[in-house]
This record gives sequence, C-alpha cells and structure tokens, in this order.
Amino acid sequence: MRWTTEAYYKNMTDVVPYDIDNVRVRYFGENMAKAYAAGVEMRLHGELVQDAESWVSIGIMKTAEDLQGDHYFRYKNAAGEFITAQSTDQVPVDSVRYDVGWLRRPTDRRITFGLYASDYLATNKNFKAYINLLYGTNMPYNIPNAVKYRNGAVIEPYIRCDVGFSALLLEEDRSRRRSHSPFRNFNSIWASLEVFNIIDRANTISYLFIKDFSNTVYLLPNRLTPRLINFKIVARW
Repeated sequence: MRWTTEAYYKNMTDVVPYDIDNVRVRYFGENMAKAYAAGVEMRLHGELVQDAESWVSIGIMKTAEDLQGDHYFRYKNAAGEFITAQSTDQVPVDSVRYDVGWLRRPTDRRITFGLYASDYLATNKNFKAYINLLYGTNMPYNIPNAVKYRNGAVIEPYIRCDVGFSALLLEEDRSRRRSHSPFRNFNSIWASLEVFNIIDRANTISYLFIKDFSNTVYLLPNRLTPRLINFKIVARW
C-alpha cells in the first residue's frame, strides 16, 4: 500500500473575480480582489486483491476572496427601522453601510471524498468489476450583480456512484488461435458494461434565475447527467 499527502497554501493578489452565470463564467475584467486557497489532500493506494487497483482519497480545502469596494447600504425610516418590503414608511432618512469582506470563492468545496475499488472472479481474472464513489460538500453560487447576496445561493453536495463490469472476449495468446480466424491479428478484445450515477442523483451544476410578475426571483437548477448506461468494446491490435 502507498500513502501520499500534499498540503498547500496560496496567497493571491490582484485577482480578477468572476461569477458563474448559468453555465457561463463572467469575469469582472479588473484586478480588484485578493484571495487565498489552503488545504490538504491525502490518498491511500493499494490492492485489495493482487493486480486489482484500489484507492481512497480525501481532500480538505478552503478558498475565499475579498473584493475591493464591495459594500451595500441599508436604509432607515423616520422611526429608525430598516426599510423592507413590508414597511409602512418607505421614506429613507438615514443609511447604514455594510462592508461585505471575505466570501467563499465559487470553487470552495470544503471536503471531497473518493473511493475506487476493483476486483475479479477468483476462478477467472478475465471477468472484472469496479465501483467508484464520489462525494463533495456544497459550493457557493454567486448571484450576479448582487453585492449583498453575492453568496446567496448554495449548490447542494455532489454525490455519485458508478459501477462497471468487463469481460475478456479475446486473450492475448495468439498461439491458441486458428490461422484463418478473422481475429488473428488482434492483441485483445474487452467488452464492458458501465452504469454511471447508478443512484440516479440529480446533481446540480448551476442555477437559472427566473422572475415572476411580482419581481420575485426563483432559482431553477441546471442538472448534470442522470443515470446512464454505457456499453463498449475495446479492441487492441
């Protein structure tokens, strides 16, 4: 077994911040932020059975940014109350400034966990199987053009599980093939059946903002691929 660990810290200045708008990346176009990223990544490699690769990994990371001049105001009426949509008196007579400060960057995923395990039949190595698990905690989703609610949305944790099965249809030993066989020049042929996202989880990649007639904003998630079955044949010659 083999254990690897990597720790890192990066301090960044003159950063160009960006927002994720649907599936597009919108850069601010100015070097107007400072940021940092720190974390540790660990992976344990091994073989649960001989000649079958397996590993488990975990990553912990925190990354944040501070934009220059990102602030907003809240207004008070004559009674000293903050004005909201439900306030009777909507006339502002005073204001309070709030500086936003440090916020999570769009790529801030605190914990990432992965597990991959493969195996084969004890009586026949030509039949193999694997399982792949991925888990990632939530991520912030910045609302474009909204200083106060820049990190107002959250992308739910990412969870995915894949399984696969493969079988050797043609082995590499050419001496056992007939001279007139149409596959005599092939080194090997594998057939595999994979089921991606077997739990059929609707993972979210971004949001689409929709307004109704009352100017209320709704977040519609853009989903990643649901359960998918993949069959392939790999021939080498």
